[in-house]
Amino acid sequence: MALPNLIANDLVIVSPMSSMSGFITYVQYTAGTNKGQTRQGDVFNDPFKLGNVDVNYTAARVVENFTGANSAVVASWYPVYTGADVASKPQIVSITTSGGVAVPVADDASITVADDGKTLTISNGTGTAINATDTVKVKYVYDNVVIPQNDLPIVNAEMKSISLVAKARRVAIYYSQIAAFQAKQDYGFSLGDQLAEKAVGQLSYEIDTEITDLLIDHAETYSDMVWSKTLPVGVSKSEHYEGFTEIVELARMHVYNQTKRFAPNYMLIASDVLPILTFIKGFTPAPAGQVNGPYFAGTLNALKVFVTPNIAPGHFVIGVNGSDMMSSAAVYAPYMAIVPTQLLQYADGGTSQGWSTLYDLKALNTYVKDGHEYSNLLVQGYITA
Repeated sequence: MALPNLIANDLVIVSPMSSMSGFITYVQYTAGTNKGQTRQGDVFNDPFKLGNVDVNYTAARVVENFTGANSAVVASWYPVYTGADVASKPQIVSITTSGGVAVPVADDASITVADDGKTLTISNGTGTAINATDTVKVKYVYDNVVIPQNDLPIVNAEMKSISLVAKARRVAIYYSQIAAFQAKQDYGFSLGDQLAEKAVGQLSYEIDTEITDLLIDHAETYSDMVWSKTLPVGVSKSEHYEGFTEIVELARMHVYNQTKRFAPNYMLIASDVLPILTFIKGFTPAPAGQVNGPYFAGTLNALKVFVTPNIAPGHFVIGVNGSDMMSSAAVYAPYMAIVPTQLLQYADGGTSQGWSTLYDLKALNTYVKDGHEYSNLLVQGYITA
């Protein structure tokens, strides 16, 4: 009897739980102050990704948005510089209406700083007058050396956690004494052992499939991750198929842009994607082996490639599985391994045994888009005819 191949250990981090429920705890560093283009709560850094950097957050330069600038407004950071250096004086960067339409900034636009060092009078000069509902983006420099400071940019550390709760899978076998005797006597195999192996294999394969389903579901499909098999005029099949490597590099780009930290190391593909990979110079096929369900097909430019039957035709997922929960797209957290009950035999010759397992499975490094949860460490694409 051939049991299905299992690939989940190559795709997600495995971290056993010590109790029925637990937490993945980590520290997230965020902005504690509104300053310029940085809002309080913006993520600077956590174990999953590096946030966007605002080079002016700790500096004397500020880019601040104002509404109601048809009358005087107050700068959040002061005293505002009013010296002779033109590059450091307050300047209008842009003016945008409430409808998102850009208003030209006049050459003679100006900003006047009051004696208190913080009240600004903004004028678009001979250009279109500023309305109360317009958003005016202003850049200015303030004195961040003088003491006392009215405020300082703050970095907060916040403890975060992801909950894990074990769930159960259970299966049982039942066979008769007569059937077991016949299997052994006539065919030379142990029916009990065969059924036990199949039951454990079924549990394992269902968990394996649940994991790959989770990865596929949490991989966002990007518009530039679509590739056509149709040959352009004058281009050979080998040359055109070699171009599929650009899609792989785009996936690397998307994962890096999302996290600024990680690069993919595996690829899940439908069976009809594999023939395309065989034309690519960077693809090294795996040695021929037993194929039953999902299987390891080879490597493509250092990516491990796995064929899985539960992904839509033409689709592929590129993801990251690192050495810990912070660098993996998902965690498989077993609490109780697959454990058997005692083998029971009844007076009528019936024999029964059960197996149970407890575990949780959770996507990591997630974000929500259009009401759907995705992982920053997974990217999906597909191939058209």
